[in-house]
Amino acid sequence: MKALAQLKMGMAICCLLAAAGCAQKKDLESVEKVPDFAVSGIAVLPVRPVADMDENLSPADEKILQDGSGVMTGLLKEVLTGKAGVRFVSLGQAKVMEGTGHTLETARRIAAQQNSNAVLETTLSRYVERVGSEYGVKQPAAVTFAYKLYEVKEGRVLCHGRFDEQQQSLMENLLNLPKTQSRGLVWLTAEELARDGLKEKFAQCPYLEGK
Repeated sequence: MKALAQLKMGMAICCLLAAAGCAQKKDLESVEKVPDFAVSGIAVLPVRPVADMDENLSPADEKILQDGSGVMTGLLKEVLTGKAGVRFVSLGQAKVMEGTGHTLETARRIAAQQNSNAVLETTLSRYVERVGSEYGVKQPAAVTFAYKLYEVKEGRVLCHGRFDEQQQSLMENLLNLPKTQSRGLVWLTAEELARDGLKEKFAQCPYLEGK
């Protein structure tokens, strides 16, 4: 009986792993094909904190989101530095766009200043730090961000994506086994989770993947 129970458990795990593989394949197949467009340069804006429409943030929460945006702006530079054609826009230049409501015309001006024909915008709506250590947590890290890469002549979106994750233990979700293994079976900080998310999403965009 014990051997039969172990066999059933093994079969269940195999089915879950197979399902995880199918889910990953489906995600890759569902990535949109980008239009045929030659990017001469990408102006990368600093990450902008945004609250959900129905969310009332306290001053403390606003500061956390603001600080998280600063961390993620640094991660953008880390992930994209060395890629041909990428130019990073300073916070001062980005404030010009904030003052005009993020219009396409303003994006064109910023792109022209950076000798670029595309702009990368990233917004951060959740940044929750891990409470605990890499081996045990009271609260896991959570990060939600979205990005959009678009050309500034007509405003066509070339790539876009959204990352929304609160890290879970392997026992909570066996379907996350491949991702959990790649992360080293530890609890990540919010910065580490954000870095992982940027690499994951940018790998799905032909204009941002690789170096």
